[in-house]
Amino acid sequence: MNRPITMPKATTGRRHGRRALIAATAAVVAVCAAVPASAVASAGQGPSTRGVIVWTDRTASGDHLMIARADGSHARSLTQVIPGESDIDAQISPDGRWVVYEHDTAETAVVRLVRSDGTDDHLVNIRCVAPCVAIGQPTWLSNSRLAYIRVDGPFDTGFAASGVLWTSRLDGTHERRFSEPGIDGRYEDTYLHVSADGSYVTFRRNNNALDKAALFRADPDGRHPHQLTPYALNAEISDLSTASRGTTKDLVVFETFGRGSSDDTFVDIATVPTTCGSIQDCTSKIVWLTDNATTGRRNANPQWSPDGTSIVFTDRASVDVSDAEIWTMRYLGTQRRKISNSPDFDFRPTWGVRAGSRA
Repeated sequence: MNRPITMPKATTGRRHGRRALIAATAAVVAVCAAVPASAVASAGQGPSTRGVIVWTDRTASGDHLMIARADGSHARSLTQVIPGESDIDAQISPDGRWVVYEHDTAETAVVRLVRSDGTDDHLVNIRCVAPCVAIGQPTWLSNSRLAYIRVDGPFDTGFAASGVLWTSRLDGTHERRFSEPGIDGRYEDTYLHVSADGSYVTFRRNNNALDKAALFRADPDGRHPHQLTPYALNAEISDLSTASRGTTKDLVVFETFGRGSSDDTFVDIATVPTTCGSIQDCTSKIVWLTDNATTGRRNANPQWSPDGTSIVFTDRASVDVSDAEIWTMRYLGTQRRKISNSPDFDFRPTWGVRAGSRA
């Protein structure tokens, strides 16, 4: 649902019908020409190899989750392939013990949890009764609390009557609304991330009238939202660095299709600081990590490594190429490493610590 809930952009070569309610289509990525071409850079320090990476693997039957160490080794299935169904938008808990993800069927979308070793895969019992039609795009606020979007019908205007962020415990209890009141039907909030010190959060807000999205910073309770990117840029999948110090502290990494142009098919990755002031100040401080306008490559789905030194993303040569792979790179795109080697369409990665370790 990196596009409006009811009208996602088809970036994987097929539209999703019901998935337009929840699952964001796979934005894929490629590295800019300045990035070394080798699978592992020969000069300088390569991307981090600490932790694990989880991503969605699209097969002919259905989409399921894969997991591997951050150097690409020990890759294996994390969830089973179920024909006609999809596992997407995985996120690893801060302690590495759980992976939360969205599971899509022909009728709805739900949130599930699975251990990092593939065991104890189960539904999170989040309340969803009419007019609620779907729950999805989960993220972690702590080891014991989740955030997600709840989608309510009807869809008379082409958008959901309500698509806002809620939070709950891991068993679905103690549910609270995060999104500010009064935005239902006019805006849709997704992808809530908490800062390393817990002092603020970031999220993506779609303006239904404009059919464009921007990134915001807010207090942990959702008050005082502050816009970080212009709606014209149409920021989509994003992630907030959990680095507690250094150059990537307080940086949001994000993807944008055609840098906001609906006529272009390339996808670029950029960062914006959450500490910026006005929208003009924030826009002036955007740093582009890729530059794919002339090549048509598609760099997307960026997520930070746990230590904030590196980024995992999806690489696709162009909109006409069906293969997409998972790569990692150092911040600023100086080095890279290929993680997945499947002939399938690999997308929507996330990076977290290994269970029982700090990275």
